[in-house]
Amino acid sequence: MAPVSTVDFVAVGGGMLAVTHRPKVKSLPAMRSLGATHLVTLLSRREGAWAMGSAARAAGLEWIWVDLANADPPPPGRYGEMARALLDIASLLREGAAVVIHCSAGIHRTGMFTYALLRAMRFTSSDARLTLARLRARTADDVGDERLTWAEHLCVTMGWP
Repeated sequence: MAPVSTVDFVAVGGGMLAVTHRPKVKSLPAMRSLGATHLVTLLSRREGAWAMGSAARAAGLEWIWVDLANADPPPPGRYGEMARALLDIASLLREGAAVVIHCSAGIHRTGMFTYALLRAMRFTSSDARLTLARLRARTADDVGDERLTWAEHLCVTMGWP
């Protein structure tokens, strides 16, 4: 059996949330056995996003792909797409899903997207930062202020308090 994934779930909105670096394909069944229901991949096609999706589905996970090519915040032209993805995942969490979010290193894209998710779920900025730190200290420490600022701008644009 593959080594157990090192995801640490935190209760969020009625469900469970975890963030991590890119999981090894052989660890996905173990992740599922730990209770994960959904894997959110923030990789580009060139980084093997489709292969991760196939492996996630084979392991019994629902797969959600948000194509983020790098650590740069998405431009305003993608705000609608980002908001839909965030609200869909927020809904899954409210319904009790156990969601794991990852990019490559689990720091920049993962931190930016997860912080935006928490804000979309109406967490205050300070509670979102604290929750991000509970999810993964390395992510919270190294996400970068410009990515958190992007998330705040998205929230204002979408009318989220």
